[in-house]
Amino acid sequence: MQGSSEAMVEALGAISSAPEVVPLRDAVMRALALLGIDAAFFVAPVTADPRVGRVLTNIGCSRVWERHYRARLHLVDPLPRLALDSAVAFVWPDDITTGSVDRKERRYLQIIARHGLARGIGTACFGPQARTGFLGAIWREQRRPSDAVLLAVQQIGQVSFQRYCQIIRDAIDADPLSNRELEVLQWMCRGKSNPVMAQIIGVSRSSIDAYIRRIFAKLNVSDRTAACVKAFSLGYVVTDEIERRVERAKMVTPGAGPEV
Repeated sequence: MQGSSEAMVEALGAISSAPEVVPLRDAVMRALALLGIDAAFFVAPVTADPRVGRVLTNIGCSRVWERHYRARLHLVDPLPRLALDSAVAFVWPDDITTGSVDRKERRYLQIIARHGLARGIGTACFGPQARTGFLGAIWREQRRPSDAVLLAVQQIGQVSFQRYCQIIRDAIDADPLSNRELEVLQWMCRGKSNPVMAQIIGVSRSSIDAYIRRIFAKLNVSDRTAACVKAFSLGYVVTDEIERRVERAKMVTPGAGPEV
């Protein structure tokens, strides 16, 4: 690993104290530079359904890839999902097994390779209130990154995402949602239609319409996709992965909460 441990500790401290998003981005890249990494990207929120929408932050990666990712490639990107399934940072494509990706996802990996993202280090990032994100750091060297490098990337991703969540939450003055509004929002982010939500919750269609109008007003958005993206970023709803962990924990130890 390039750079001393003292330098990395200082870099992590700069990340955790960054006052705004732009200084945070710069602090992250200074930390990654200690590892010989000069390009990275962030994706948030990470959900089981990529159609919910993802915010992409590109730092030094191909602008052509970025444009296509925002348009449609995010729908077939397997890296955030694989990161959620891994307890540690992983190297793509080295650590990706044939059975873990489908045909479209393999095609995606071929596409990004043509745009300078052939190899990288991916790690899931977990923030407050079950928020999740993904950090992809481009690895340009031929040798495989050491375990120390993988751990450092994971630490950088974790510290930076927690700080990002705090900055975003401090910058947003959203009115609190009622329990019923939170319930409607949860089903909305699962892709349920208004009539289906009315049936599930046991209220009229007009009531659902009213709840959604209030949700949009409180979150200062104008459509369902924007509402869901903001809901995940603020921690109002959790990903399907977190819910599955809770259910698995209940099956192992009835009445117990998950160890996350």
